Amino acid sequence: MNIRHIFLFSLIVICSACTTSGQLYYVDTEGNERLGCDVEFIGMPSVDIFAVEYALSLCAKSIVKKGGRIKESHLLKIDTTIPAAPCGEAWTHELAKQHFQSKYISKKEYGYIVFELAEINKCT
Repeated sequence: MNIRHIFLFSLIVICSACTTSGQLYYVDTEGNERLGCDVEFIGMPSVDIFAVEYALSLCAKSIVKKGGRIKESHLLKIDTTIPAAPCGEAWTHELAKQHFQSKYISKKEYGYIVFELAEINKCT
């Protein structure tokens, strides 16, 4: 094995360690098992786990509304509320990162924001 192979193998291992993913299967109204969601985030695993949780929760709630059944009922109980952005601003990845690093928002809130950026908070 030469140095190029070792480098490539190391790179693959490092990249796979930075990926957080999840899948949600459900049973449709006809009794067939189907894949409802397949979510993957690459970046900061301690935060991405919450982005995956958020995405799977939204997916689960949508499936149940359409008559499907899921085994992971805990996903239906997750509060997917995203904290409001500062007045006059919209969440961006950079703004969310700054607020997370300054401890204004939690890992969970940061993960939710990373998944779905909210609209401008007009503070009315």
